[in-house]
Amino acid sequence: MKKIKTFVLNNFEMIAIAVILATFFFFNYHIRTQTTFLYFYFLPVMMAGYFLGPRSTITISLLCVAVVVLYSIWSPGLDTIVNSRMNFYLHIMIWAGFLILAGFAISKTGHFKQQLLLHRKKLARADNIIGDYKKKFDDKLKKRTEELEKSSQSIKSLKLKLEKTLYSTMDAEVAKLLIDGRLRNEKRKISVMFSDLVGFTGYSEDRSPEIVVQDLNNYLSCMEPVMLDYHAHIDKYLGDGIMCEFGAPLDYENYKLLAVMAAIKMQEKLIRLDFPWQMRIGIASGPVIMGIIGSRRQAYTTIGDVVNLASRIEKTCSPGSVLIDEFTRQGVDRFIDVRLKKDISQFENLDEKVEARLDEMHRKLNLATNADARADLFHEIGRLHMSLNEPHDAMHYFEQALLMRPENIELKVAFAEATIKRDETDRIKVRGRKKRIGAYEVIGIKDVLLDHEKFPASFLGRYPHVEELIEMPLDIIMPVEALDGCIGHSKVVALLSYAVATELGISEKEKKEILNSGFVADIGKKHIPHHLLNRMGSLNSDQIKIVQGHSTEGVKILEDLGYTSKLMLKIIRHSHENYNGSGYPDGLRKDDIPLGSRIIAVVDTYDALSSWRPYREKWDRHATLEELLKCVDKGLFDPRVVNALVKVME
Repeated sequence: MKKIKTFVLNNFEMIAIAVILATFFFFNYHIRTQTTFLYFYFLPVMMAGYFLGPRSTITISLLCVAVVVLYSIWSPGLDTIVNSRMNFYLHIMIWAGFLILAGFAISKTGHFKQQLLLHRKKLARADNIIGDYKKKFDDKLKKRTEELEKSSQSIKSLKLKLEKTLYSTMDAEVAKLLIDGRLRNEKRKISVMFSDLVGFTGYSEDRSPEIVVQDLNNYLSCMEPVMLDYHAHIDKYLGDGIMCEFGAPLDYENYKLLAVMAAIKMQEKLIRLDFPWQMRIGIASGPVIMGIIGSRRQAYTTIGDVVNLASRIEKTCSPGSVLIDEFTRQGVDRFIDVRLKKDISQFENLDEKVEARLDEMHRKLNLATNADARADLFHEIGRLHMSLNEPHDAMHYFEQALLMRPENIELKVAFAEATIKRDETDRIKVRGRKKRIGAYEVIGIKDVLLDHEKFPASFLGRYPHVEELIEMPLDIIMPVEALDGCIGHSKVVALLSYAVATELGISEKEKKEILNSGFVADIGKKHIPHHLLNRMGSLNSDQIKIVQGHSTEGVKILEDLGYTSKLMLKIIRHSHENYNGSGYPDGLRKDDIPLGSRIIAVVDTYDALSSWRPYREKWDRHATLEELLKCVDKGLFDPRVVNALVKVME
């Protein structure tokens, strides 16, 4: 059976032709119109053309034609079928031509198909090769990507370890700038603070090292957050002392205010936590040189006379007090109450007895009220400055004494001697000559509600206990105000919002929500880059978007702190919407804006215009109210709210 199957497969064409011929002869004797059956020959020819190629196809076609012709010659009954043999042979010729042509065309088609199949096989083979290559490439790429990811993770891990190590040994901002390659050596005006604990040395001598170090670390861990909240760069620890800078390495516009506020809060925290010591703090401001100092062991620090002056001020400071120099006072006197404590030398003095005598005379001068007594004290202080070779300072005190005793000969002679000595000193121009600088003791933060230019005199009498209703801790908003240079702004917005809400007849519960919302409405400014807060020029569109984002950032900060009041968060989010829909962040208009937000928007603008800013002077109260009424005409504010504020200010 297998042999038969093999024979059939090998001789398929010949067997097919034999079958066709046998079929032809069969039909010739059984079908009357044999000529019609001629079209049957197209099938074997077409099959031959498809499978055997052009040459075999033409051969088979000719064979079929020959068979038909021979049959027609030998067929005895052909005359009865066709009218004329000539017509029949003509028909056979035409049929034969089409038969050969069809076979040739089919054979060519088959040839083309074979070529296409061959190309297809080549393409399939190429596709397989490309697929294998792609798979190998993908495997190699995946492997390389995994290696790169591992390398990246290793680099990130090393970077984190490096940052962790740097952060533990230096300020975070310094470490970041150092890693990014943006830390520069430069000369800039900053504030330098020195602090130390009074009596800590005696305290440590009576206790074991473990307890001393533990207590000291506990103290430092309480002070560090305060300093960092006010953007201090902690330079170094000097035993129980601390040296830090404000305005370095980042250039903060209000560095003096940040330094003084940090000092005040440090003293408050030391008292609140009931530590067994008192702290002295000295602050001086001015130009210093900043940079990385050291060869193998490096540190970011400052160098200059201001550093020496801050150290001198701290040493002469009374326990529990904060002393600042004249330049620092000029930058904070709008917000901080101070009093002149004494004049101190910028440099170390050899005669400590004279310095102690000067301190004593200044203490007596601060207490003296009688003109004669004060004149004697001015005379004595002048004489002490002359003994320290400080004729400029001596002349000042002799002149004060002469104003009280203009006819006193001894004072006139002393003043003349000081003048001659000053002229000699000015001619010599000795570098590093001792100088006296006024040291001012910080009394506290000025109460902005006592500003009668901003508030009518009767305002506090109408709302005496409202400030006590504020539930938010002051320390969460005070660093933002110090950075922005607007100490007291949150308190003003809170209390005025409460007063306007009262004028509008709002319920007590909602008034408290508005009060607390107004107090922390600007907490989102914490995330505004410091160089944009007090910028003198205009902002571009990208910078405006950053500034405008502080209302939504404020909501996020409060949520992170655990505040969940939906009304308060909603009021803060929309506190910068305009009544005509031109505000941000959502462009709400009219009554779609929460009433508390409309109130805060008006009050915030009132305080901003009537307060000093680093880039402009403050406006008069009446001019500010007139401007708010103009804003009503422009569609920016709710007229009911502005009219209520005007009534509050009457």
